[in-house]
Amino acid sequence: MKLVRTATFAAGLLSVCLCARAGVGEDVAARLTPGSTFTVPFPEMPPTYWAMATSKKGPAFLSISLPKNYTPGGKFPLLVFLHGGSGGNGGPKAAIVSAMTEDRDFVSASMPFFKKIDPKDPGGNVVMRDEDAQYMWPYFRTMLAKLFEVVPNIDHSHMIIGGSSNGAHATQGLIDESDGEIARQFSAFFFIEGGGRLKHYEWLKGKPYLMVSSQKASKPRAQEIIDQAKAAGAATTFIFEDAGGHTIPMKAAPAIRAWLIGPATKTSSPK
Repeated sequence: MKLVRTATFAAGLLSVCLCARAGVGEDVAARLTPGSTFTVPFPEMPPTYWAMATSKKGPAFLSISLPKNYTPGGKFPLLVFLHGGSGGNGGPKAAIVSAMTEDRDFVSASMPFFKKIDPKDPGGNVVMRDEDAQYMWPYFRTMLAKLFEVVPNIDHSHMIIGGSSNGAHATQGLIDESDGEIARQFSAFFFIEGGGRLKHYEWLKGKPYLMVSSQKASKPRAQEIIDQAKAAGAATTFIFEDAGGHTIPMKAAPAIRAWLIGPATKTSSPK
């Protein structure tokens, strides 16, 4: 599959102009170079889950990575990866993202989590819950809007979102708690070792959905989740790579890439 569709120089020039006109600024537009990774700060947002967990101060960041074969006139699928644990602060690209994209073909992005209740407070919980996703959604939506502003040549018909562990839980929560908007915007989804509380499987109908399990202990539950998604009409793929525990199975990266450049971007989901 050829993911990059080159256009004329004039189209590329138009993309750069659109960046400047949208108020992104020359500095950010200048960073739209092949293979670059940069962050966009959001000082107006509340402390992230990561800031709460580490007691460190600083703004939330949206992290954006462009593929090595990026061109201003091309059209690129988007891969949003949500980290596990406290989600990071919008930090560097995860190793699994580089491994499964080979740093090519996809614009990738990472956003931090926002927790409704500090996990250290009474009643707090380290796991991302539905109420956290509901609280997080307006900030996530703002970051997405800025991402589309900064990188104007994202292929909106092929946008993929997922994460590992707590990142999978956050993805599940965003699907359920965004009034269907995440399911409408994104064309494919993936969960790595998490996301078992999904309620609206029907919103996955016709969409590529990947479940990755990294241990024998989690495999039966992962199979149950993928079976529910399949029963709801999702185009499912299940990858099991025994890494001996609850982790990101790096050896599964080639199989995940095959899904990314296959079902995830060859399928145009119904609107």
